[in-house]
Amino acid sequence: MSINLQVTVLGTIFLLLAASCKSAAAFSIFLDDPCTVTDFPALCRGTIKGLRNVNAATDVAIAELMKRTRQARYIAKKEMKVLDVGVSTCLSNFNSAFDNLDKALKNIKEGDRFSLNINLSAALTDYDTCSETMKGARGDNVVYKSAGVLYKMADNCLALSTLVKP
Repeated sequence: MSINLQVTVLGTIFLLLAASCKSAAAFSIFLDDPCTVTDFPALCRGTIKGLRNVNAATDVAIAELMKRTRQARYIAKKEMKVLDVGVSTCLSNFNSAFDNLDKALKNIKEGDRFSLNINLSAALTDYDTCSETMKGARGDNVVYKSAGVLYKMADNCLALSTLVKP
């Protein structure tokens, strides 16, 4: 075997070992704190409260998002009596998001990661549509602010779902 081939083989082995160590270290971080994969880790940690089991953490995060969506629906109904600048759209989207989250909880129990991704993506879109609709009414608009928080929570749920095991 020529010296160049030996160096190439040894170099390849070294790179493969280094890559596997890095991915193993990254994977252990995910096991310790699933929120490291989210865009809003502080919000995620406050929601899952130290859970390390990814499926359980995702389940809890979705359940909390459903609770907050219920509260946002209540607020939107009250706001519609005073101001209807996009609030009716948000109310409809909150209802749709709630239904999608309900399906997502079932998807976790069934181990259906594909449908879980679809339903969480749909909920994320519902919150985003509400935010876009309410953009003009920003200020102290509680529906706009609620949609923003719900969007972040849904984004976190979607990120956590990428770690869910069937």
